[in-house]
Amino acid sequence: GVDFKIANAMPRGNVKGISLQSRITIPYGPELYQEDPPQSDTEQPYRGYGAGMGAAEKIVYDYTQRYLYSMSDAGYILVVDYQNPANPQLTDYSYAPPHDNLGSMEICPEQGWMFLSLFKEGQVAIYKLIDRSQPATPQLWRVVDAGQNVKSILANGDCSLIAVANTNDGKDLDQGAVTMITGFADLQQEPSVTTVPLDFNEWDDEYLLMRGLNMPLTNKSLEYWDDHSEDADDYDFSNVRQNYKSAIFLEPERLAWNGPEETELLVNMQSNNGLLRINMADYRPVAVAGYGLKDHGVVPIDVNEDDGQCDFRTYPGVFSLRQPDTIKSIKYDDKHYVFLSNEGVDKSYGDWDEAKKTNKFFKGDELDFDNMITPERLFDGSNMQAGQSWVFNDDCDEDTGVICIGKMEISLGSNAIDYESDPEEPIFYRMVLFGGRGWSIIELPDDPDDLLKLVYDSADAQERDGCEAFPWAHNGAQDDEYANVAPPNNTLFLSLDEDDKLRETLIEKNDPEEDGCTDQGDGTPGACPMPYTVDEKSDKKGAAVENIMVGEACGRLLAASVTEKTSVAMIFDVTDITSPDLVQVFHLSPVSQFKSMGLAYNQGELGEIDPESSVFLTREQSPSGKAGILFAGAYSGTVSFWEFECEKDEPAAESSGNLRG
Repeated sequence: GVDFKIANAMPRGNVKGISLQSRITIPYGPELYQEDPPQSDTEQPYRGYGAGMGAAEKIVYDYTQRYLYSMSDAGYILVVDYQNPANPQLTDYSYAPPHDNLGSMEICPEQGWMFLSLFKEGQVAIYKLIDRSQPATPQLWRVVDAGQNVKSILANGDCSLIAVANTNDGKDLDQGAVTMITGFADLQQEPSVTTVPLDFNEWDDEYLLMRGLNMPLTNKSLEYWDDHSEDADDYDFSNVRQNYKSAIFLEPERLAWNGPEETELLVNMQSNNGLLRINMADYRPVAVAGYGLKDHGVVPIDVNEDDGQCDFRTYPGVFSLRQPDTIKSIKYDDKHYVFLSNEGVDKSYGDWDEAKKTNKFFKGDELDFDNMITPERLFDGSNMQAGQSWVFNDDCDEDTGVICIGKMEISLGSNAIDYESDPEEPIFYRMVLFGGRGWSIIELPDDPDDLLKLVYDSADAQERDGCEAFPWAHNGAQDDEYANVAPPNNTLFLSLDEDDKLRETLIEKNDPEEDGCTDQGDGTPGACPMPYTVDEKSDKKGAAVENIMVGEACGRLLAASVTEKTSVAMIFDVTDITSPDLVQVFHLSPVSQFKSMGLAYNQGELGEIDPESSVFLTREQSPSGKAGILFAGAYSGTVSFWEFECEKDEPAAESSGNLRG
């Protein structure tokens, strides 16, 4: 992990910016919709290309051998050679692992290991990485059982242990857990596998709520939905209620080590909006705490999807869960901090969904749900215009002097509704959105019993600065739904069954008579370029920050954020950790202002769309010898390499012996 000493920092302003050095479009695998020739792992390299195919869902970079590995949504690992970072090349060593349901990927470059999570099988597949001196397709070493529903993987510094996040798949009694695996290198012995349930300390609903977590469902909220709501006939929660444990609804998403000492494992629980800490000396969970909410009565937000512009307003009674997708831990002098990318997510369990649109919730002078009560400040059926929810009401009338919002998505979880006081008549006491639309920094307390300390939050700056730089991308959308229907490289469309919902959506998005455009950028009809989607995500998660990266460059401590649907990236100087400076705002796919995703893809101009995975490279790790970032676009199937530009080069640093960030 990052171990930053403020005394060694170079002067403020030494970071001039970041610039693009190269971009490569990589395939997802063989042509999925073709039966002849057969799909065979002997056909190298794979030639399957297509916008929206998820060719770069996850990337990792082996800085010792200068190979990048990209995990395809179709189940392939593509290998790119970065020996020449200005002109990376797809290798002949790409391969199809003999596993289903690849979930995540982790590597230990110095030890030569690769780990692939197999979600449904509850296993981790371990491979040997490519050795440049004797290059060949990575070889399977062994497969290890790793608990149910394997999500993310994290290796420790010397790669003697891998930690695995185990989650609930939204329909059974599986509990959130973390599995620790050691002894996997020696084929003569069985690995040691220890599963740590997240309710190890028998934390119950009362304690978790007191610690500020968002519980999508609790024992008492299950009672309400099962017995007292108007939708009770649609649910049958009898089994989960009889076998209830809080950990069924604790959702580990990402893992991080607490500083370079790795004495604690940090478990990010995205849907719970909280962090759990595990003592690695005895694998014991020692603390859990929520990340807190953003108050949009104070922090402006754009939730209006209808005006097609940046319109930031405050809304009393509206809050948002931060719900980071990724977390990055650093040691800063003698303190430990965690960076959060506040993307947002809602939880589904069986037929129940945590998300509800406001115009479906506030229906004229009554709520959509029976036996649910609200304070009059929020909703008053006898005087609807007086309540904070009026602009979100299905009957809202702009003749009353307000701008009506309509279908904003809000949570039915514990941070919005008090089910515990009386599950027969729960109290809906505030409107809570999914995702903090920015990024944050928290300080980890020395005493685990203390709550987390927020030292910085980007407030509305992520959306506001992004809109100022790229108004044509503001809260817009480009994803697999905007892939091309017409050839060439229309593999996604051709691979879908006739009754597939995504196929129907693709047809609509490409049809000017539906949601498409008469000019997709070359005078022909097709899917719309990004400007035609401005505000499409304003009433949902807005500028959902997919990733946050932290590292050292130009003698300064830097952070980089990137948004999920709009591909807007930002560089911040966080050397003053409580007061970050914005260094640069840039777009990963500027051609999307003028061309549809499929058109730009086929013309070789598309940048990163849906940048789910990124890697911060120090100058010691970088293939060019200068610090930089690798960005991967899942739906564009592209990977770009960007280099930091310094006013003055930093002095040579002594190697710590472990270059993993």
